[in-house]
Amino acid sequence: MKYVKKLIRNDIIAVNHTMKSPLQFNDPPEIMFSEKQITIITHSLLKLASNRTVQAELPDVDQYVKNFMTEKEKGDPTSQEYALLYLYARLHSAGSKYSPSEYELFRKRNAYSCHPGGLSPLILAEQFIRSESIVADLGSGNGLQGLLLQCLYPHRKTLQIELSSELIRVGRIFQGILGISDERVEWIHDDIINASLEAIDFIYLYRPVRPLEGGKEVYHIIANKLSAINKPFVVFSVADCLAEFLDERFSIFYSDGHLTCYKFNS
Repeated sequence: MKYVKKLIRNDIIAVNHTMKSPLQFNDPPEIMFSEKQITIITHSLLKLASNRTVQAELPDVDQYVKNFMTEKEKGDPTSQEYALLYLYARLHSAGSKYSPSEYELFRKRNAYSCHPGGLSPLILAEQFIRSESIVADLGSGNGLQGLLLQCLYPHRKTLQIELSSELIRVGRIFQGILGISDERVEWIHDDIINASLEAIDFIYLYRPVRPLEGGKEVYHIIANKLSAINKPFVVFSVADCLAEFLDERFSIFYSDGHLTCYKFNS
């Protein structure tokens, strides 16, 4: 497989979609990715953003498509990458609503809402997700990250665990547009601490809660659930807060200040 070395700007997650100027990076990490990977991601995002149902959810998303196509025609790789990342972040924001009962628990947990984790976790996941893998996204939002993982590396099942029924509604729309079968995606409307994780091979999460009162309980419970799994697996943790709660069987094999990756040996 042909690989191209290119900068993947993880910090795009901090960009408000209304910003008109790109962020600056002192030392952006370099990630190796294939032309096939970036083609699949681009095609998937454009397919979503060009759909009328998605455009009804995000009336301004067509402008993000236009910006990307304009930068693509100009041929500047950096500007094109920014435009793609802004489109990704905008799609990730669709459906960010909670019912009163959901929001009550959201506040109790000191939770974060709908932060996109960037493209680098998608790229780096390649060697860990196989056709028989079961993947879980803890706090999946509208499920864009997990759906992109299915597009990139088709696998047995993705568990999308999310508190907001509205985000799940939008995620099901995304799933249908991308043509991913129900056998390969399971939407679980629940608090992440109730998730059953015994069968998983790969876990993705983006700091679901603040490590403060109410939030620390969540990390303790997640760490205990992970420790009880009786097989090797991998955790991709963005803006990581798990480290202090995991036992010595977890080892970090990658960290760049944005993404921390753990291997677990039972």
